[in-house]
Parts: sequence; C-alpha cells; structure tokens
Amino acid sequence: MRFNVAVTLVLALLLSSTGALAGSKRSTYILVHGAFHGGWAWQALAEELRQDKATVYTPTLTGLGERAHLARPDVSLETHVQDIVSLILFEDLRDVILVGHSYAGMVITGVAAALPDRIDRLVYFDAAIPEPGQSFFATVGFPDAFPADMWLLPSFSPQDFGVTRPSDVAFVGARLRPQPLATFQEPIAFDWKTLSKIPKAYIHCKGEWFQRDIFLGFRAKAVARGWKLEDLHASHDAMVTDTKKAYKALQDVVD
Repeated sequence: MRFNVAVTLVLALLLSSTGALAGSKRSTYILVHGAFHGGWAWQALAEELRQDKATVYTPTLTGLGERAHLARPDVSLETHVQDIVSLILFEDLRDVILVGHSYAGMVITGVAAALPDRIDRLVYFDAAIPEPGQSFFATVGFPDAFPADMWLLPSFSPQDFGVTRPSDVAFVGARLRPQPLATFQEPIAFDWKTLSKIPKAYIHCKGEWFQRDIFLGFRAKAVARGWKLEDLHASHDAMVTDTKKAYKALQDVVD
C-alpha cells in the first residue's frame, strides 16, 4: 500500500512538472534589420532576449552586412521577404514574434502576408507601414529618380540615424553597407485583411534623425488603427544606442 502511494506521488510530481514546462513556452523572435544595416544591429538586444530564455534569430538580408558580397541588381524587396520566409519554413518556426526595423516594416508585412498562420504578432520598430501596392520609396514619400545603370544606394552615416556616441558611431559606421536599389523600388503585394488576425504594435523612437518627421506619420497611422504603442526616448538605432530601453519597449508591446 505504501509503495502504491509513493508511486502515485512520484507520478503526480512528474506530471505537474511536465505541465509547468509545457505552460512556460519560450517566445520565438525574428528581428529583421533595416536598410544599410545587418543582423549585427540586433546583437545586444538579442542577447537581452536570450537571457529571458527566448529563441532569437537575427538574419541578415541578402546583399547587406556579412552577405554584402551577394548584392546584385536583381536583389529586391521580394528577395528580402523570401529570406525571412525561408528561415521560418526551414527552421519550422511557429508563433513567431516578427520585429522589423525601419525599411524592414516592408519586409515583415510581406512575410506575414505569405505566412499569416506562423506569426504570433508583428512589431514595427520605428518602421515603415506600407499600403498595398506601395514601394518603400512611395511609403516614405521619396522620389524614385535614379540613373538607369545605378543599382546600389550609398549608405547614410551613423549620425544620420541619430547615432552620436563615439563607440556606437565606430561600431555602426564600420558595418553599414550600400542598399540594393530595387529593394526600395519594388511595390509590395498584400492585403491587410490577410493580416487582420495578427496583433500589431509600434515602437516609435523619438530621437532626432533625418527621417524623423516621416516616421511620425507611421506612428500616427498605428495609433489610428488601434495598435499597441510605445514611445521610446532614443535614437532611430535604439537597439544599438539604447539597448536596455529598446528591450523594455519590446517587452511592453509583446506582453
């Protein structure tokens, strides 16, 4: 009799611990960098998330960062969308918290349209919010007027992104690369109805940078649509310059 009671207690403990483990599902993040940047931009923030036992991917889009040698004239927005779609499919990721910085608002929108059932939520991190049929140039209101033989857009400086601390300027400046021009020119094909069941959030960086006024418009769009919003007193590249603040803002919008 005592043996049966002991076995029952052990089984109960095992089952309760298994249930606790099942209930504490780890979050999966894909952090997608903006134009001219690379996966390196998320390095410090990814480490913060991993300290919370999250699974974090920081892919570099084709033609940028350590994949700059793959830049070519036909690298487009669709190429970048497929970079992330392929990551999700080959790693068999589900319930993904998909975060896009700046230009990558275009990318994560395209990814969510392609794989809506794999995405838990979308976070636009001081990012562009496109409308169907818009290119990045159209989304930010820039004229698309470049020589026919031009296919790489020279990078801006770290200071243009609001990066001012000398150590950050050195880190970012050494890693920025030209952007394949077609990524800014290709219209995005999607329908907001496809994304209607995916929760969305916007993190607005309030620091000064050369597109600040334009991105204030995206903040307003997010507010008008009832998205969760966090205002962050930091530079556009907050994941580099103000990692702790960026981490807290991200946690606040996904909780």
